[in-house]
Amino acid sequence: MELPSVTSARAADIVGLGYEGFRSYLKRGLLGRTGMLPGFHAPGSDSFDDPAPRAGWKRFGATDLCLMRVAKILMDHGFNFTQASSIVSRHKLWSDIQHSDAPVDRYLMVWPPYADHIFYELSDLHHLPRDLQALSAEGPVTLVNIGDVQRYVAAELTSADPS
Repeated sequence: MELPSVTSARAADIVGLGYEGFRSYLKRGLLGRTGMLPGFHAPGSDSFDDPAPRAGWKRFGATDLCLMRVAKILMDHGFNFTQASSIVSRHKLWSDIQHSDAPVDRYLMVWPPYADHIFYELSDLHHLPRDLQALSAEGPVTLVNIGDVQRYVAAELTSADPS
């Protein structure tokens, strides 16, 4: 199912941020260049790939919104911007979400103090209970169902709010 793109203001609502906070995160480089082709440069010229290319974007699609929403969830659970952005800026996660025909229950487990994390695909889920038990003895663990985030974003994008 093809989902529509939305304006920055609507994207901020979906991610769960105010408009100015959303723009600030984009200017700071949220998602970096994840999912984008590298810049093309003439031979022998100076090359510069903007580390915050989305800062100038006016519309956002489902994959970017899912990753931004995951970053917001992580920050709400005590991880800082740099930690959250580094986790959601992984090309494989972007690719998995981008190429999903429907939401897939993949899990992201993150734990302090350094935002160490593991992604669990469906084939890896049998390891989750063991790993959760081992890590919970060390302290709090944040578990995010990427499929739930995809479902939330899809529902918001197909809601009656025009943008």
